[in-house]
Amino acid sequence: MGGRAPDDPESSSATAIQDTRVEKEAPRASTAAVAPAARTIPNSGLTAWLQVLGAFCLYFNTWGLLSAFGSFQSFYEAELLASNTAFQISTIGSLQSFVLVFLGFLAGPLYDAGYARHLLSVGSVLIVVGAVCQSFCSSLWQLLLAQGLCIGIGCGALAVLSVAIPSLWFTTRLPIANGVAGIGSGLGGVIFPIIVRNLLPRVGFGWTVRSIVLVNLVLLGVANAVLRAPRAPTSRRRRLVDTASLADRPYVLFVAACFAVFLGMYTPFFYAPTFAARAGYTSQEQSFYIVTAMNLASIPGRVAPPLLAQRLGPAGVLRVMLGTAVALGACALGFIGCRNIVSVYVVACFYGFFTGSFFALQPTCFATLTKDMKVLGTRFGMAFTVLSVALLFGSPISGALQGRLDTCGPNEDFKVT
Repeated sequence: MGGRAPDDPESSSATAIQDTRVEKEAPRASTAAVAPAARTIPNSGLTAWLQVLGAFCLYFNTWGLLSAFGSFQSFYEAELLASNTAFQISTIGSLQSFVLVFLGFLAGPLYDAGYARHLLSVGSVLIVVGAVCQSFCSSLWQLLLAQGLCIGIGCGALAVLSVAIPSLWFTTRLPIANGVAGIGSGLGGVIFPIIVRNLLPRVGFGWTVRSIVLVNLVLLGVANAVLRAPRAPTSRRRRLVDTASLADRPYVLFVAACFAVFLGMYTPFFYAPTFAARAGYTSQEQSFYIVTAMNLASIPGRVAPPLLAQRLGPAGVLRVMLGTAVALGACALGFIGCRNIVSVYVVACFYGFFTGSFFALQPTCFATLTKDMKVLGTRFGMAFTVLSVALLFGSPISGALQGRLDTCGPNEDFKVT
């Protein structure tokens, strides 16, 4: 009796306003329910494999270019920079490899923040510009700036992309996807020395390097066309260091193990040709092909062990990686027993095979040890920064030792001069 009638105007108005609010809030609730849907990793398909193709092109023009430095080292020592020591010349390749890996400290967080497309564009331009400048160089300091610094920065911008992007498109097939992408590094290490070896006597240093620039342009153009950035840039600020990773014991131990491997990883690539030529096992011209053989052998090494790791599962990846590291160290020591060119090639091929395996399995191991994929790029960058120190000092130390130790003949051991 004392309440308002259902058709009371004031009551109807309040009810209408309440109904309107409910109707407006309903779509918001529906949208909020749909927004958190996680992205499904396809693990197959044309777009996914095109990312592998793009990563292949990046590997070809970063690690493949670095793997071919041994050919330039031999030419620089014999002709262009004959007045400089092996240690001084090796600083070009060491600077390039150091900058390539060290820039992961910045490239990793930028990748996580959504700037993959920017890294891809800037890195591609710097590699091409640096190589063009390299073709006009005639002194050590010029090569340090062009080949060491400029190309190194460009490679550093692309290196994280080549290892991180396949992880966004593959799960159970990630080991083989990374292995196929990593073939680009081995193939680049095969093709670039062949270009150097065949064109240097015919067209000279300048046009030889410009021919390499043409290869860079084509393959980097393919990478820019097919690679898909993971997401648009966000306003959220990314930390350079993921502090939680520093307390992740498996991650820290794996980075430390990789540091030990990287300390001597490129010594055979830089110095095996010079070693064989000075020991009298082969001529200076034919020694170029030792680097080619190592990189060619790395191609099956990037496929076979990842296939085995894929069958064994996540834990199997780490076991295969451990066996690969042990085999790599054994092959490096095998150069001590070389007494002729055949033995040099045999040891070099085995070393190249296990080098390829190491590089193919490394990004999969990092992905396996990472629970939150949102910080994958940052964790790659942190690891790369540590590994860059090993790359910076490893080859120059080898060059300094080469100045103290000399091979006196095909049947003699190293001895102090």
